[in-house]
Amino acid sequence: MGFRDKVTRRCGLLVMETLLAGCQSAADAPHCGMRFVSDLKLTQHKRAFYTTISINGQNADMLVDTGAAQNVLTAAAAGRLGLERTYGGGLYLEGIGGKRETGIVRSREVRLGDARGQDLKFATVNNFKAGGADGLLGMNFLYHFDLDLDFWGGRLGLYLAAQNCATAFTTMTGHLYSVPLAFSSNGPEENVVWLSPYVNVTINGHVLHAVIDTGAEHTVIFRDSARRAGLSEAAVLARGHMSGIGKRSVAADIRISAPVVIGDLTVQNMPIFVVDQRHVGTTEMLLGFDFVTRVHLWVSHSSNTLIMQYPPMPTPARS
Repeated sequence: MGFRDKVTRRCGLLVMETLLAGCQSAADAPHCGMRFVSDLKLTQHKRAFYTTISINGQNADMLVDTGAAQNVLTAAAAGRLGLERTYGGGLYLEGIGGKRETGIVRSREVRLGDARGQDLKFATVNNFKAGGADGLLGMNFLYHFDLDLDFWGGRLGLYLAAQNCATAFTTMTGHLYSVPLAFSSNGPEENVVWLSPYVNVTINGHVLHAVIDTGAEHTVIFRDSARRAGLSEAAVLARGHMSGIGKRSVAADIRISAPVVIGDLTVQNMPIFVVDQRHVGTTEMLLGFDFVTRVHLWVSHSSNTLIMQYPPMPTPARS
């Protein structure tokens, strides 16, 4: 979960076969034109979801992790795939458990179903387990798509905006709730886009900056943020430890959260892990497995919107 990475907002972050050239303003393209690109089949193992991609013509099993800004490969997988480090030393991923040094490897081609990227970078980490997979499928590839996180239907849908979208597009029906994706707007970072999908969450009247983190086995709040939101006083159900990208495990109390409010949606009785670690960067909370399997999510990067369907239903089959 290297969720501190960010990029300056611009067009053409990644050269991909499926991306359309150029940027348009909402005034130039008032109507949203959306194109389906690919479905990725998901398999669930324990409290995580996995998919298979192709790297330089070889299959790699990846944990789908929207909380990771970078794609990550284990050192063993990078070796098996014949990828050599182009840079090593001085680079770090940071998340639960602290920092971990990483190198960089490059691939000639990556395929996700019918989507293809060329000359992509992967962080590679020694002695990192990645949930038994070859690595983490993070946001520096997925950020370029609108994402249908259809865990109920066992799929991840990739869509592209043929024109800039002033309003969000989704194929979901039923009870829908939408909130803006949260971006940094403080001082010199006002033009910064966070690759992972962030939203503002309210607990006990306190607003928290939370990342939609499909790679987190649990919904997590850091100790200082929990104290501010009044969760440090909630009854402890159990005690344990959590681990993430960092080298050390972190003590955690399991509590039942006060109502979690995201826009007009209120989630009751959410189990939440209060971890004994100060929040990382601006990330105060991780909306993990307990949340992403309770609400069907559509991340619309084209309109900077998160759409939530509750109760959740699988996406209708395409004709």
